[in-house]
Amino acid sequence: MNQLDVGCKMPLEEWMDLNRNQIFTNPELKKVVSPFPPVELMANVSGLQNERDFAAHGTDIFRALTAASSKPLSEFSSILDFGCGCGRLARMFKGHSGHIAGCDIDARHVDWINNNLDFMEAKLSKVTPPIPYEENEFEAIISISIFTHLTEKSQDHFLSELHRVCASDGRLFLTVHGKRALERALSEPTILAMLSMDPQRFKRAQQEFAENRHAFVLQFGHLTTVYENESEGEHDKIIESGETKMVQEPFEYGITFIPEAYLRTHWGKWFDIVDYRHGGIHDFQDIVVLRPKN
Repeated sequence: MNQLDVGCKMPLEEWMDLNRNQIFTNPELKKVVSPFPPVELMANVSGLQNERDFAAHGTDIFRALTAASSKPLSEFSSILDFGCGCGRLARMFKGHSGHIAGCDIDARHVDWINNNLDFMEAKLSKVTPPIPYEENEFEAIISISIFTHLTEKSQDHFLSELHRVCASDGRLFLTVHGKRALERALSEPTILAMLSMDPQRFKRAQQEFAENRHAFVLQFGHLTTVYENESEGEHDKIIESGETKMVQEPFEYGITFIPEAYLRTHWGKWFDIVDYRHGGIHDFQDIVVLRPKN
Protein backbone atom coordinates (compact mmCIF):
# COMPACT_ATOMS: atom_id res chain seq x y z
CA MET A 1 0.00 0.00 0.00
CA ASN A 2 1.24 3.48 -0.86
CA GLN A 3 2.01 5.45 2.31
CA LEU A 4 -0.21 8.27 1.02
CA ASP A 5 -3.20 5.91 0.85
CA VAL A 6 -3.46 5.45 4.62
CA GLY A 7 -5.01 8.90 5.08
CA CYS A 8 -5.42 10.05 8.67
CA LYS A 9 -3.26 7.14 9.87
CA MET A 10 -0.24 8.95 8.45
CA PRO A 11 1.97 10.85 10.92
CA LEU A 12 0.01 13.95 11.85
CA GLU A 13 2.23 16.62 10.34
CA GLU A 14 2.59 14.68 7.09
CA TRP A 15 -1.22 14.36 6.82
CA MET A 16 -1.61 18.06 7.62
CA ASP A 17 0.96 19.13 5.04
CA LEU A 18 -0.50 16.86 2.37
CA ASN A 19 -3.98 18.33 2.81
CA ARG A 20 -2.97 21.92 3.40
CA ASN A 21 -0.10 22.39 0.94
CA GLN A 22 1.04 19.50 -1.24
CA ILE A 23 -2.25 18.92 -3.06
CA PHE A 24 -2.14 22.53 -4.27
CA THR A 25 1.47 22.46 -5.46
CA ASN A 26 0.99 19.01 -7.00
CA PRO A 27 -2.67 18.58 -8.06
CA GLU A 28 -2.03 14.90 -8.88
CA LEU A 29 -2.02 14.29 -5.12
CA LYS A 30 -5.66 15.33 -4.80
CA LYS A 31 -6.63 11.76 -5.61
CA VAL A 32 -5.26 10.58 -2.23
CA VAL A 33 -7.26 13.05 -0.12
CA SER A 34 -10.99 13.62 0.17
CA PRO A 35 -12.77 15.60 -2.56
CA PHE A 36 -13.92 19.16 -1.96
CA PRO A 37 -17.57 20.23 -1.87
CA PRO A 38 -18.84 22.73 -4.45
CA VAL A 39 -18.23 26.40 -3.67
CA GLU A 40 -21.89 26.96 -2.72
CA LEU A 41 -21.69 24.41 0.08
CA MET A 42 -18.26 25.51 1.30
CA ALA A 43 -19.52 29.08 1.57
CA ASN A 44 -22.72 27.97 3.28
CA VAL A 45 -20.93 26.33 6.21
CA SER A 46 -17.83 28.50 6.54
CA GLY A 47 -18.05 31.62 4.39
CA LEU A 48 -15.00 30.31 2.49
CA GLN A 49 -15.09 30.15 -1.29
CA ASN A 50 -11.95 28.34 -2.38
CA GLU A 51 -10.51 24.91 -1.75
CA ARG A 52 -7.20 26.10 -0.29
CA ASP A 53 -8.88 28.08 2.49
CA PHE A 54 -11.39 25.29 3.15
CA ALA A 55 -8.54 22.78 3.42
CA ALA A 56 -6.61 25.07 5.77
CA HIS A 57 -9.60 25.37 8.11
CA GLY A 58 -10.11 21.62 8.15
CA THR A 59 -6.46 20.89 8.93
CA ASP A 60 -6.34 23.56 11.63
CA ILE A 61 -9.39 22.08 13.36
CA PHE A 62 -8.07 18.50 13.04
CA ARG A 63 -4.72 19.53 14.53
CA ALA A 64 -6.35 21.45 17.40
CA LEU A 65 -8.60 18.51 18.27
CA THR A 66 -5.65 16.13 18.15
CA ALA A 67 -3.77 18.36 20.59
CA ALA A 68 -6.77 18.27 22.93
CA SER A 69 -7.17 14.50 22.73
CA SER A 70 -5.46 11.91 24.89
CA LYS A 71 -4.95 9.72 21.82
CA PRO A 72 -4.86 10.20 18.03
CA LEU A 73 -8.28 10.74 16.48
CA SER A 74 -7.55 7.82 14.15
CA GLU A 75 -7.59 5.46 17.16
CA PHE A 76 -11.16 6.12 18.29
CA SER A 77 -13.37 3.20 17.27
CA SER A 78 -16.38 5.39 16.48
CA ILE A 79 -16.76 9.14 15.97
CA LEU A 80 -19.81 11.35 15.53
CA ASP A 81 -19.38 14.74 13.85
CA PHE A 82 -22.44 16.53 15.27
CA GLY A 83 -23.33 19.34 12.86
CA CYS A 84 -20.94 18.03 10.21
CA GLY A 85 -21.83 20.55 7.51
CA CYS A 86 -20.40 19.52 4.16
CA GLY A 87 -17.29 17.92 5.63
CA ARG A 88 -14.84 20.70 6.47
CA LEU A 89 -13.53 18.53 9.30
CA ALA A 90 -14.93 15.18 8.17
CA ARG A 91 -12.76 15.22 5.01
CA MET A 92 -9.78 14.73 7.30
CA PHE A 93 -10.98 11.31 8.48
CA LYS A 94 -10.25 9.65 5.14
CA GLY A 95 -8.52 6.34 5.85
CA HIS A 96 -10.06 5.93 9.30
CA SER A 97 -10.90 2.27 9.94
CA GLY A 98 -13.62 2.93 12.51
CA HIS A 99 -17.25 4.01 12.34
CA ILE A 100 -17.40 7.65 11.19
CA ALA A 101 -20.83 9.29 11.30
CA GLY A 102 -22.18 12.77 10.90
CA CYS A 103 -25.50 14.56 11.14
CA ASP A 104 -26.66 17.93 9.89
CA ILE A 105 -29.93 19.84 9.43
CA ASP A 106 -29.17 20.71 5.79
CA ALA A 107 -30.08 17.91 3.37
CA ARG A 108 -27.64 19.29 0.76
CA HIS A 109 -24.74 18.68 3.14
CA VAL A 110 -25.91 15.19 4.04
CA ASP A 111 -26.39 14.22 0.39
CA TRP A 112 -23.00 15.53 -0.64
CA ILE A 113 -21.18 13.65 2.12
CA ASN A 114 -22.97 10.39 1.40
CA ASN A 115 -22.19 10.68 -2.31
CA ASN A 116 -18.54 11.71 -1.91
CA LEU A 117 -17.01 10.55 1.39
CA ASP A 118 -17.17 6.76 1.26
CA PHE A 119 -15.66 6.34 4.74
CA MET A 120 -18.52 8.19 6.42
CA GLU A 121 -22.29 7.96 6.76
CA ALA A 122 -24.26 11.18 7.28
CA LYS A 123 -27.86 11.45 8.48
CA LEU A 124 -30.34 14.28 8.37
CA SER A 125 -31.19 15.66 11.81
CA LYS A 126 -33.46 18.38 13.14
CA VAL A 127 -33.04 21.51 15.24
CA THR A 128 -34.57 19.61 18.16
CA PRO A 129 -33.70 16.15 19.57
CA PRO A 130 -33.59 13.28 19.15
CA ILE A 131 -30.67 12.72 16.82
CA PRO A 132 -30.81 9.46 14.82
CA TYR A 133 -28.38 7.38 16.89
CA GLU A 134 -28.49 4.74 19.61
CA GLU A 135 -27.49 5.06 23.26
CA ASN A 136 -23.74 4.77 23.92
CA GLU A 137 -23.04 4.49 20.19
CA PHE A 138 -19.91 6.65 19.94
CA GLU A 139 -16.53 6.61 21.61
CA ALA A 140 -15.91 10.20 20.53
CA ILE A 141 -18.24 13.07 19.64
CA ILE A 142 -17.03 16.24 17.96
CA SER A 143 -19.08 19.38 17.47
CA ILE A 144 -17.53 22.48 15.90
CA SER A 145 -19.40 25.79 15.81
CA ILE A 146 -22.76 24.43 16.98
CA PHE A 147 -22.98 25.37 20.66
CA THR A 148 -21.68 28.78 19.56
CA HIS A 149 -25.14 29.48 18.11
CA LEU A 150 -27.73 27.96 20.47
CA THR A 151 -30.11 29.34 23.07
CA GLU A 152 -29.68 27.98 26.56
CA LYS A 153 -32.79 25.82 26.18
CA SER A 154 -31.57 24.33 22.91
CA GLN A 155 -28.08 23.89 24.36
CA ASP A 156 -29.46 21.88 27.27
CA HIS A 157 -31.55 19.67 25.02
CA PHE A 158 -28.54 18.75 22.90
CA LEU A 159 -26.12 18.34 25.80
CA SER A 160 -28.53 15.76 27.20
CA GLU A 161 -28.80 14.12 23.79
CA LEU A 162 -25.05 13.92 23.26
CA HIS A 163 -24.73 12.42 26.74
CA ARG A 164 -27.19 9.74 25.62
CA VAL A 165 -25.29 8.71 22.49
CA CYS A 166 -21.77 8.91 23.93
CA ALA A 167 -20.21 5.78 25.44
CA SER A 168 -19.75 5.96 29.20
CA ASP A 169 -15.96 6.00 28.81
CA GLY A 170 -16.07 8.21 25.70
CA ARG A 171 -14.93 11.76 25.05
CA LEU A 172 -16.65 14.80 23.62
CA PHE A 173 -14.89 17.72 21.94
CA LEU A 174 -17.25 20.70 21.75
CA THR A 175 -16.42 24.30 20.86
CA VAL A 176 -17.81 27.48 22.41
CA HIS A 177 -17.34 31.23 22.21
CA GLY A 178 -15.73 32.04 25.54
CA LYS A 179 -13.69 34.90 26.96
CA ARG A 180 -11.20 34.96 24.08
CA ALA A 181 -13.91 35.18 21.40
CA LEU A 182 -15.64 37.99 23.28
CA GLU A 183 -12.35 39.88 23.71
CA ARG A 184 -11.69 39.71 19.99
CA ALA A 185 -15.24 40.74 19.11
CA LEU A 186 -14.79 43.83 21.28
CA SER A 187 -11.32 44.75 20.03
CA GLU A 188 -11.25 43.72 16.35
CA PRO A 189 -13.70 45.35 13.93
CA THR A 190 -13.32 42.55 11.39
CA ILE A 191 -14.38 39.95 13.98
CA LEU A 192 -17.31 42.07 15.10
CA ALA A 193 -18.44 42.50 11.49
CA MET A 194 -18.11 38.76 10.84
CA LEU A 195 -20.36 37.95 13.80
CA SER A 196 -22.97 40.46 12.56
CA MET A 197 -24.79 41.13 15.82
CA ASP A 198 -27.39 43.74 16.70
CA PRO A 199 -25.47 46.28 18.88
CA GLN A 200 -28.08 46.48 21.62
CA ARG A 201 -28.44 42.72 21.87
CA PHE A 202 -24.67 42.34 21.91
CA LYS A 203 -24.38 44.89 24.72
CA ARG A 204 -26.92 42.93 26.75
CA ALA A 205 -24.98 39.73 26.08
CA GLN A 206 -21.78 41.33 27.39
CA GLN A 207 -23.54 42.08 30.67
CA GLU A 208 -24.89 38.53 30.90
CA PHE A 209 -21.42 37.13 30.22
CA ALA A 210 -19.93 39.36 32.96
CA GLU A 211 -22.51 37.88 35.34
CA ASN A 212 -21.41 34.33 34.38
CA ARG A 213 -24.62 33.67 32.51
CA HIS A 214 -25.32 32.07 29.12
CA ALA A 215 -25.27 35.01 26.68
CA PHE A 216 -27.24 34.64 23.45
CA VAL A 217 -27.57 37.25 20.70
CA LEU A 218 -30.55 36.49 18.45
CA GLN A 219 -29.98 36.84 14.70
CA PHE A 220 -32.71 37.18 12.09
CA GLY A 221 -31.42 34.84 9.40
CA HIS A 222 -32.66 31.81 7.49
CA LEU A 223 -32.71 29.59 10.59
CA THR A 224 -34.61 31.77 13.05
CA THR A 225 -38.35 31.13 12.93
CA VAL A 226 -39.59 32.25 16.34
CA TYR A 227 -38.49 34.95 18.73
CA GLU A 228 -38.54 34.81 22.52
CA ASN A 229 -39.52 38.09 24.18
CA GLU A 230 -40.22 39.45 20.72
CA SER A 231 -40.50 43.22 20.64
CA GLU A 232 -43.34 44.86 18.79
CA GLY A 233 -42.83 44.95 15.05
CA GLU A 234 -39.83 42.59 14.99
CA HIS A 235 -41.78 39.66 13.59
CA ASP A 236 -43.34 41.79 10.86
CA LYS A 237 -39.92 43.11 9.91
CA ILE A 238 -38.59 39.60 9.38
CA ILE A 239 -41.66 38.41 7.50
CA GLU A 240 -41.41 41.37 5.15
CA SER A 241 -37.77 40.59 4.42
CA GLY A 242 -38.93 37.61 2.37
CA GLU A 243 -36.11 35.36 3.54
CA THR A 244 -36.51 31.67 2.85
CA LYS A 245 -36.40 29.69 6.07
CA MET A 246 -34.42 26.46 6.16
CA VAL A 247 -36.39 25.00 9.06
CA GLN A 248 -40.13 25.02 9.64
CA GLU A 249 -40.30 24.23 13.34
CA PRO A 250 -39.82 26.94 15.99
CA PHE A 251 -36.11 27.73 16.34
CA GLU A 252 -33.88 30.59 17.39
CA TYR A 253 -30.37 30.95 16.00
CA GLY A 254 -27.71 33.50 16.86
CA ILE A 255 -24.29 34.08 18.40
CA THR A 256 -23.66 32.59 21.84
CA PHE A 257 -20.99 33.47 24.39
CA ILE A 258 -20.49 31.04 27.30
CA PRO A 259 -18.42 31.95 30.37
CA GLU A 260 -16.11 29.22 31.59
CA ALA A 261 -17.45 29.40 35.16
CA TYR A 262 -21.02 28.91 33.90
CA LEU A 263 -19.92 26.04 31.67
CA ARG A 264 -18.12 24.21 34.46
CA THR A 265 -21.19 24.41 36.67
CA HIS A 266 -24.06 24.09 34.19
CA TRP A 267 -22.55 21.59 31.76
CA GLY A 268 -21.32 19.72 34.82
CA LYS A 269 -24.85 18.34 35.20
CA TRP A 270 -24.08 15.95 32.34
CA PHE A 271 -20.29 15.86 32.02
CA ASP A 272 -16.96 16.06 33.80
CA ILE A 273 -14.71 18.68 32.20
CA VAL A 274 -11.50 16.87 31.27
CA ASP A 275 -9.76 19.81 29.59
CA TYR A 276 -10.53 23.38 28.56
CA ARG A 277 -8.52 24.90 25.69
CA HIS A 278 -8.91 28.68 25.57
CA GLY A 279 -8.86 29.92 21.97
CA GLY A 280 -8.01 26.39 20.89
CA ILE A 281 -9.22 26.93 17.34
CA HIS A 282 -7.79 29.94 15.50
CA ASP A 283 -7.25 31.78 18.79
CA PHE A 284 -11.02 32.23 18.83
CA GLN A 285 -13.24 29.29 19.74
CA ASP A 286 -12.53 27.36 22.95
CA ILE A 287 -12.35 23.56 22.86
CA VAL A 288 -14.05 21.83 25.79
CA VAL A 289 -13.15 18.17 26.35
CA LEU A 290 -15.82 16.28 28.28
CA ARG A 291 -16.44 12.86 29.80
CA PRO A 292 -20.05 11.70 30.39
CA LYS A 293 -21.20 11.39 33.97
CA ASN A 294 -22.78 8.03 34.78
